[in-house]
Amino acid sequence: MIKKIIISHFNNVAAILQNNKIQEIVVTSKTYQVNDIYIGVVQKIFSSINAAFIKLNKYGKSGFIHISDIKHLKRGKNHNHICNILSINQTVLVQVIKEPSLNKGPRLTANIHLYGKYVVLMPFCNTISISQKIYDDNERTYLYALAVLLKPRMMGVLIKQSAQGITESILMQDLDILKNQWFFIQKTAVSTVFPSLIYKDEDLIKKIVRDFYDDSIKKIIIDSKDGLKLLYYYLNKWNCISPITNIKLQFYNKPKCILEQFCIKQAIGDALKPKVKLISGGYIIIERSEALTVIDVNSGSFNKTDNSKEATLRTNFYAAIEITQQLKIRNINGVIIIDFIDMHAQRDQLQLLEHFSKLLKNDNARPQIVQLSELGLVELTRRRRGQSLSEVFGRIENTNSIFVHDIKRNVKPNMVVYKNISSLFFKKNFKKSIILNVKIFSPHSIETNYFFYIDKAHTIILFNPKANYIIPLFFYWSLVKLSLFY
Repeated sequence: MIKKIIISHFNNVAAILQNNKIQEIVVTSKTYQVNDIYIGVVQKIFSSINAAFIKLNKYGKSGFIHISDIKHLKRGKNHNHICNILSINQTVLVQVIKEPSLNKGPRLTANIHLYGKYVVLMPFCNTISISQKIYDDNERTYLYALAVLLKPRMMGVLIKQSAQGITESILMQDLDILKNQWFFIQKTAVSTVFPSLIYKDEDLIKKIVRDFYDDSIKKIIIDSKDGLKLLYYYLNKWNCISPITNIKLQFYNKPKCILEQFCIKQAIGDALKPKVKLISGGYIIIERSEALTVIDVNSGSFNKTDNSKEATLRTNFYAAIEITQQLKIRNINGVIIIDFIDMHAQRDQLQLLEHFSKLLKNDNARPQIVQLSELGLVELTRRRRGQSLSEVFGRIENTNSIFVHDIKRNVKPNMVVYKNISSLFFKKNFKKSIILNVKIFSPHSIETNYFFYIDKAHTIILFNPKANYIIPLFFYWSLVKLSLFY
């Protein structure tokens, strides 16, 4: 199986492809993200549910924290009420563990975790843990003994699955980086004005290499030269490039946007639609609410066999394959209810559940089938790994941005826009200044009689700025001052 990663550095979007079929889509956000660290202020305390709301910044949503997520603040004492631990206007160092939804703020914890490629540093937890995905007992014993030697005093260490086969020097280097990062966070927390953001995990390339790269990846394609250098830096830093590994790094420089070239734009558009067609002729409907996600399977026009039982079972099998694919692409999490086509034979039901369980094993979010209810509904849960695709794009839509299909509608004909900006799949009216690689502003013929232009190739009209014009005023003012002196 050929597995590769496509990264659009300009759009902050990446996709993992297997046999040229999109498996996962990764999008970074400029607001609350998992692993972001804030110094917050306790805003409200609800003793009835042993929880509190933490103000993280001036204008954003307040975060929610439960007493179970503030263990180290108990200072070894057996406090069962949050009022004995937190007080109003108290400053707390917290980390986002669950991104906000449309109506809820982020879920927080005071048990900080700093994630590396091979090691997780836990500053407030004096324990050693080994990933459960490492099955070799000898390897587990070796890594545990190594962690005992490397563990910083009064801090905890978690060894990730990716640490298998990695030399001691690389693990030490990864741990040293996390320790320096923690010391920087401590210094920033003391000197900064609260509430405010201290650390943000916003580098898409770093996130891809750290969380998604493994030995099965054979090619990484990126549309930015600077991004390519950064990609090589992180791969080399974490020893992902060696004579043994067979990975190709490719710079994409074609005129067509990389998101369109690899059908990522179309996949995102399809993932925002509730209806998904099956190869068999049937279809599934995915409806998401705040509490859970409901998936309904319908046979549609499937009529390849005269046996109705066989047709039902085969349609459900096709639906199970597509559902596992959609769970990863859409990043659906939480409680999921699936209504397969009714099967009266218990043998067929068990066969479908076995097939569905095998498909779910390839999902890193560890979905768990809870039960097959008496009504024939399959209930499962899926661990939250960031916001779902609908939450990300729904949030963009709610912040006065709109999805349109032609960004050129809002651009003047005489304004040349860089190719990757003009092909953004979010059709968005830009309100802030954005630096473009190509800027050409042609003056109107009437106004040329009244002004002289220092730069005739890239002239601008200072007295008639438009909303989307990018005007480098400081640059032109420096040229004007130079012309006055000479």
